[in-house]
Amino acid sequence: MHIHIHPYAILSVFSALIALVASLIAWRRSAPGSLMLSLLLLSMTIWSGFYSTRWMDISLQAKAVGFNLMFIGVASLPTLFLLFVLTFTHNDTWLTRRNLLLLSIHPVTLLFLEWTNSYHHLLYLSLKTVNVNGFLAMEYIRGPWYPVSVMYAYAIIGIALFLLGQCALHLGPLYQNQYRLVIIASILPWAGNIYSENYFDVLHGLDLAPLLFGLSAIIFVSSVLRANFMDLIPIARSHLIENMRDGILVLDAQNRIVDINPAMENFVEERASFYMGKNAFEVFGLWMEKTDLLLEGMETQAEFRVPKDASRYLDLRVTPLYDKDQLLNGRLMVFRDITERKQVEKRLRYVNDRLQTQLIEIGVLQSKLREQAIRDPLTNLFNRRYLEETLERELARAAREDYPLCVIMIDLDHFKRVNDTYGHEAGDEILKGLAFTLSEQCRRGDFACRFGGEEFVVVMPNINMDTAYERAENIRQSLNSLRVPYGHYNLTITISMGIACYPSNGDTRESVLRAADQAMYGAKEAGRDHILSYDEFQVIQEALED
Repeated sequence: MHIHIHPYAILSVFSALIALVASLIAWRRSAPGSLMLSLLLLSMTIWSGFYSTRWMDISLQAKAVGFNLMFIGVASLPTLFLLFVLTFTHNDTWLTRRNLLLLSIHPVTLLFLEWTNSYHHLLYLSLKTVNVNGFLAMEYIRGPWYPVSVMYAYAIIGIALFLLGQCALHLGPLYQNQYRLVIIASILPWAGNIYSENYFDVLHGLDLAPLLFGLSAIIFVSSVLRANFMDLIPIARSHLIENMRDGILVLDAQNRIVDINPAMENFVEERASFYMGKNAFEVFGLWMEKTDLLLEGMETQAEFRVPKDASRYLDLRVTPLYDKDQLLNGRLMVFRDITERKQVEKRLRYVNDRLQTQLIEIGVLQSKLREQAIRDPLTNLFNRRYLEETLERELARAAREDYPLCVIMIDLDHFKRVNDTYGHEAGDEILKGLAFTLSEQCRRGDFACRFGGEEFVVVMPNINMDTAYERAENIRQSLNSLRVPYGHYNLTITISMGIACYPSNGDTRESVLRAADQAMYGAKEAGRDHILSYDEFQVIQEALED
């Protein structure tokens, strides 16, 4: 029984179908790189599909046509692979019109040379059919341009794989599996092609690359459907982590450093590459002693100083990274320089402390000003303004709580004679001595005021007339025994006092003060150095009228 289709042809067609399906799946994706991946898989489809004609039992002319069509995929695939890698790694800035024109030179030239080979034989010298183990296959003898084209294709593919490797080395565990799949799917067919080129004569021109395209396509499809490939393409590291001002560390599940950006060099002793693969506890022992709680399974934050520069402060935020099974897969550590913020906070605290001190000083000054506003500067007793304000409140309270209030009006006897005889300074000393005695004699709740000139008032809440009279007599006796030294003299004084009581002698501030004043003047008229209540004053007035 004669078999007309070689197993290589079947494998090649099957590989082409898989690549075609993978191309359609990638075409439906909208992520960066999906278009180029779809075109790359389509070029694999063309190469693998038409490569099968070399192993079919057809005429040499038909095989030659398939060979020419196969070169559409052969010529475009290396360039499309490079374009896919550039878009996948977000190096789109390289895809300028000038660079695209330069990249198109090789595939266009290769197709032209292939389709016009019968005139110059640069790619292959001859085509012929041979019997290989009972199968009819097509062999060709390579021409002078063939190795040049192969080396160029290998160079393009090598550049693309180098870009993939560089990008993968700088990625954390989140994307490493994704890049691993891409690299494996990319290397497989080219490894097969290199092997085929090295054993070209032994294999009778067999190319393993198109037979392996199907396996590569399967890996791509698996990554699309199962690993979320093209749905989770990382942003180009050079555009994100590399240019970040914040220091970035990525740790794996064993707390080994798997990624570090250049900004971390501002906080550590060595270059960033020195720390790759090292255990974070060993490298940052001084830091980790303060951040043990940060290495738990939750997002945490801490602030501390930079070990190599104690004047700088860092804010550290640690975010756990989990895999799809919600197992801890690593940690993302972001170090942000907050020195400026700390300095501002320090200045604000200083300013706030100064403001607090100034507020206290202002409060003291306000208290002093209030005291000055209600105190007599000479005697330090309350002044008339304070008397009028406070007596009004005390009368209102006495009315609410239904208790009496007595007011004593005091006037120095013959004070003008003292000033005329000894001078005003002597008079001031007498006023001070009188004020001191009044302050000593006042109980808690009483208050003494300088009413004006040599007149003084003592307010006594919750006290009746008899008790007020006794208190007034004690004050008079204390002042009679007072000796005020002035130069070589010891000055003595006498006083006249009038007493009025709320509510019997008046129910308003004006009426009570007026009653006390009248009683005081009645005491003066009675001979001075005397105490007279308003009730007694009225009795005397009525007697005089009769």
